[in-house]
Order: sequence, then structure tokens, then C-alpha cells
Amino acid sequence: MPFRAIYRACIWLPIVVPIVLIAVVNSFDLRHSIGVLGQLIAYSIVIGGLPYLGLAIWSTWWVGRHSEAEIRRLMWLSPLIMLAVFVPLALMIGIIAGQPGPFAALALLGGISILLLGYGYVALTVALRFLLGPRSA
Repeated sequence: MPFRAIYRACIWLPIVVPIVLIAVVNSFDLRHSIGVLGQLIAYSIVIGGLPYLGLAIWSTWWVGRHSEAEIRRLMWLSPLIMLAVFVPLALMIGIIAGQPGPFAALALLGGISILLLGYGYVALTVALRFLLGPRSA
């Protein structure tokens, strides 16, 4: 599989994985057995899905114009980029809504979740690139 195709597909994992998880959990009534990690993944689409969607669209386009070394650099930075988008957005919404406290907590917990899940998806991308891609690009 061409390396760009692998990276393009992996960009969409943070959207696809939670949607599939929610569908499976609801189809088989597994709500009480997915654990904390499953809940975190499921809620990630609700809380961070819209901001990530813009990043995913841009990244999918960007991958087609850059070398694998540049793609890898962006891959390792992408959780930090998402953090830089999400935290100010959550704080701004809190200020506009007149409820800065709850949105500051959302920014903090969302930021931690973004880093944990984001680098989890990066690790999965590295593994998929190794397993599915050509040995040299």
C-alpha cells in the first residue's frame, strides 16, 4: 500500500474509531462493559470531533504534497496542533457563554485526553505504516 494512502487513512482514525465503537456498543448493548478507555474514545467524537474535522480535512490535502519525512513530522506534532486549537476554542466558548469555569475544566480535561488519545493514534499510525506500507518511500 502506498505510504501516502496509509497516512491519509490514519488521519481519519480519530473520527472513524469512536463512531464504530459507539455503533458496536449500541448494537450489542455493551454500554456497561466498555470501561473508561472505551468511554473516553466514544466521547472524543462528541467533544473534539468538530475541531478535529477541520484539521483532518486540511491534513488529508496536505499529505499529498509532502515527503514522508515531512508527513511524519506533522504526525508527531498533530496532537499538539489539536491541543492548540481545542483549548482556546473551549475557553472562548466559555467566556462567550458566561460560564468560564466549566469550560476551563473542559479545556484542561480535553487537553489531557487529546494528548493521550492523540499519541495513541500516532502509535497506531506508526504500527500500520510498518505493517502495511512499502519498506522505503
